[in-house]
Amino acid sequence: MNKKNKQIIFAFLLLFIFGLLVVFVFDIDCVFKSVFSIPCPGCGLTRGFKALFSGHIIKAESYNILTIPIFLFLMLFLILMLKDLITKGDSALRYLNRFANHYILIIVIICINWIINIIRGI
Repeated sequence: MNKKNKQIIFAFLLLFIFGLLVVFVFDIDCVFKSVFSIPCPGCGLTRGFKALFSGHIIKAESYNILTIPIFLFLMLFLILMLKDLITKGDSALRYLNRFANHYILIIVIICINWIINIIRGI
């Protein structure tokens, strides 16, 4: 693994830790919703992650339908990053590239979720 890949993995690990701090320590309102008066595509994810970590799977899914898929993606990515740091591999970046190759599908799913959030008034 080259130095650039290590830096990318380290940055993602720091971002992940920061995300956990935001979810469990701070109570931050959605800036997008405050400005535009409609929910953003990610509205409900923080509450969904809190519910998921408390063991309330159905409740987590009710906050945002992408909570569980995003959680699974992040957990797998985190495991692969840690594996890469130990084995000096690059499986996490290959995993990320597979998702990047399907960016149009991902954008469509996020837009559908956004419409659902607006309709549900999350």
